[in-house]
Parts: sequence; C-alpha cells; structure tokens
Amino acid sequence: MGGDRRSRIRTRSRSLDKVRTGAEVNRSFVDVVDVHVGGDVHRIVLGGVEDIPGFTVRDKMEYLRDEADGLRKLLLHEPRGGHPSLYADIIVPPSIAGADAGYVIMEMMGYPFMSGTNTMSTAIALLETGRIPMKDGPTEIALEAPAGLVKVTADCQGGKVLGIRYQSDTPSFLYARNHAVDVPGIGSVPFDIAWTGAFYPLVRASDFGFKLVRDEEEQLVRFAKEFLAEARQTVKVVHPVFGDEGPLSFVQFVGEPEKGTETTFECRGCNYVFPGNSVVRSPAGVPTTAMLVQLYDRKKLAPGETLNTTSIFGTSLKATLSEEVSYYGFEAVRAQIEGSGWVTAQSRLVVDFDDPLIPSDGLKKVLSSTARE
Repeated sequence: MGGDRRSRIRTRSRSLDKVRTGAEVNRSFVDVVDVHVGGDVHRIVLGGVEDIPGFTVRDKMEYLRDEADGLRKLLLHEPRGGHPSLYADIIVPPSIAGADAGYVIMEMMGYPFMSGTNTMSTAIALLETGRIPMKDGPTEIALEAPAGLVKVTADCQGGKVLGIRYQSDTPSFLYARNHAVDVPGIGSVPFDIAWTGAFYPLVRASDFGFKLVRDEEEQLVRFAKEFLAEARQTVKVVHPVFGDEGPLSFVQFVGEPEKGTETTFECRGCNYVFPGNSVVRSPAGVPTTAMLVQLYDRKKLAPGETLNTTSIFGTSLKATLSEEVSYYGFEAVRAQIEGSGWVTAQSRLVVDFDDPLIPSDGLKKVLSSTARE
C-alpha cells in the first residue's frame, strides 16, 4: 500500500496559477523576495502588482495608504506575514531623473517616508535577482523613496551583495529638545525628537534602569506602549516639507555612547514600532541616524566621524556623518549607513479572494488578475 500511495505523488507539480475550475478562479499572485538585515525581514514585491496611480513615489505611497491598504495588510499580517519584525517594499517606477527604481515602504505602523534597512533590502533584492545589473566590486545605484532620492553602493562579488551602504538626499535633523510627558506608573519621561525618515522620540535608557539587553525585551515593549499611549495624544509633529505625519509611531531607546577610537562612538540602541508586541531586531538605519543626529546636536560628533550601533539582539550598523546642511531653519546632516543583508526566500504568495482572511481594503485595485511566469 505504501508503494501505491507514493506512486500517486508526481515528481513535478503544476503551478497554482494554472488551476481552474468550471469558472475562472478568483485568485491573484504576488512574487516576493525576502531579505533580512540584522534579523529584520523585508518582503520585496517584484511581481503581481499593477501600476499604482500617482507620478512620484510619494504619490503612489499616498494612494496605497488611502485607497489600497489591504496590500500592506496582506504582506505583513497573518496568515501570510506575522513575523515580529516584518516589513514590505513595493517596487514602482521612479519619477526622479537618475533613479534606477522606486519603492514604497510598508510597516506595521503604516507608511514611513524613509527606512534604512528597507532601502538596503530593496537594493539587495533588485541586484541579486538581476533587475538592476551588478558588477564585481562597488556597484552604485539610486533609488527613489517617498522621501526622495537615496544613493546606494553595494559591494558585489559573484552575483552576491557582500556589503551595502546608503545615503539619503533628504537631510536629518533634531526636531525638538527636552520634551517630556507624564506616563501613569512611570512618571515624567524626558526625550528629544529627531526626524530621519520618520519622527523618533529618543529616550535615554539608563534613566529608567534599562541596559538594553535581550532579557529586557518584554519590559521595553511595555514601557514603549505606555509612553506612546500618552505621547500620541499630546505631542504634535509637523515636517517642514512632508507636513503632518500623524501621531508618533516609534520609540528609540538610547544607550550610553562610549568613545571607541578618536573618531568613533559605540552605542547600544533599541527601537519599538507601534503597535507591535516586540522590538526591532536590527539597530535599524533610521533610528541609528536619529542617535547620530542627537550626538551631533550635542556637539559630540563631527563630520567624518562614525557611530556604531548594536541592537539588543547583537546585530550592528555603522553610521558616518557625511555633511552638515541647513534645512528649513534646522541644523541638519546627511549620514551614510552601512551594513549587510541576506536573501532568505524567493516565493509566490497566493491571494485567493474566496479566503475570508484576505484583507479587502482596495486589494483588487492593485493586484494583477494573473501572475507573470
């Protein structure tokens, strides 16, 4: 009997997009490549999504946010997502001259204008799949994020990205100093706010007894949730170009910076993203930049100097202050962020619209009726 059962299993299965019943199947497909940077998983969408309305990448982001948020929920939420540190990036045509591709960033909190590890992962996926040609040695490309142009350099060999660094054209700056909110059960929580792609409250970890180690994750999450419950109601932030970005969605816990060499600092950090139940696995590029901006504002870090950050999971990134700029009245900087990433999967998500767990928010507006081979 065992032999009979085995003989019924074909060595080569047919593709699900060929399956048909009496009527056309109510089904679409989304082709993705998953890339992790420092343990954060980024799902890069390379196929199955129609042209998204809008001219700029920011226009396309706003359309998805307002008209088709079901795509974000499909990619990030259970049952197709659910990893505690999962993100998604939709590859779209760029509008900026010189950009090789555009990408819309999706996170559990919504749609940030910029993200470092999403940028790295998007570039890795595009290069390693051949969507953008690579060469052995440094390969320079340009991507358009909702915030604007991002320049990326990937160190490549044998079809693989060994290391990667980026710099956003959009400056980063300290938005506010010495804020504080009263949090029930905790007391007064002082913090600065930096904008480095999103608004980041920077909380000094040692003020509340945190050493930023793995065993503290549950307490860090609880603190961040209680802090944001108050800060989201009372703190108003408005970017000089991008306007009102909504309530605060992040908390960056900052360790004690220590001098490494004459031109480097070492610092632990931990990032929480609303409304999650865990903290980010990597130090993350935009929070790392926020920590760099705070050091710069305090005159502790100068152009050409470097901040090395480490997460509570032991993963690391390197940030170098590239240049000082004036930006709408703010003393701002541009920084180069450096790290590594690895492709973990290349797969096709099945979107069966008869599935009751498919999010309906405009999803059919943006998915192709059939997947490309």
